[in-house]
Amino acid sequence: MQSDSEVVVATWNTAWATTGSRRGQLIRRRLADVDADLPVVTEGRRGPLPEGGHVADGGYDWGYGRESERRKVLVWSRQPLVDIGRLTIGAGSGRLVTALTTTPEGQIRVVAVCIPWSHARVSTGRGDASVWSEHLENLDHLDALLAGFDGDVPSVIAGDFNQRVPRVRQPVRVASRLGEVMDRWTVHTAGDVEHCPLIDHVASDLTCTGLRTWPGQSADARLSDHSGVACTLTDMSGK
Repeated sequence: MQSDSEVVVATWNTAWATTGSRRGQLIRRRLADVDADLPVVTEGRRGPLPEGGHVADGGYDWGYGRESERRKVLVWSRQPLVDIGRLTIGAGSGRLVTALTTTPEGQIRVVAVCIPWSHARVSTGRGDASVWSEHLENLDHLDALLAGFDGDVPSVIAGDFNQRVPRVRQPVRVASRLGEVMDRWTVHTAGDVEHCPLIDHVASDLTCTGLRTWPGQSADARLSDHSGVACTLTDMSGK
């Protein structure tokens, strides 16, 4: 049973599922079963999110044409989300949203991200990027944002990192840059976990007391090409 001093943060790339499809209904059921306080959904829509609560998203323009319902990143919260911020420039546009919310132990900041994959905008979208360039530029924007946090409020960074941690096949310079950006935080989802290797991650300056993963494949259907993960975080008192 979750204690009053814990918060559950989950993240999953839902591959644009709609609630009008069987896949979308299965995804919605899976997210409900996870029962996270702060689920971060990437490449998603609002429909499969839990009912009620509060939602913030990164915006509708990430350089691939504007679609009214699709969002690269969304965060749902049981409690109100305040001080909402987004990136609106370059490779960060539409791919990040930050907000403050409350827990029984005080405020917590969530940073929800969808970092571009290696070939973002290389042959699609604007078609003017080089391999990993959008990813690295996005990390630069994220690094500048995180540098402004003073540490008075605990922070959680969750979403699609589009990298395995620790490094597997991505270039050393790309893995090193992510490590620099995450230097102040622990990536709780790194390494050998069930349904790994993950590229959807949860990092924080809190303590992770429990980790659950689930596959993108259900018993009879493919839900996503990503596995999902939920972390139980605690030790927020005194932060």
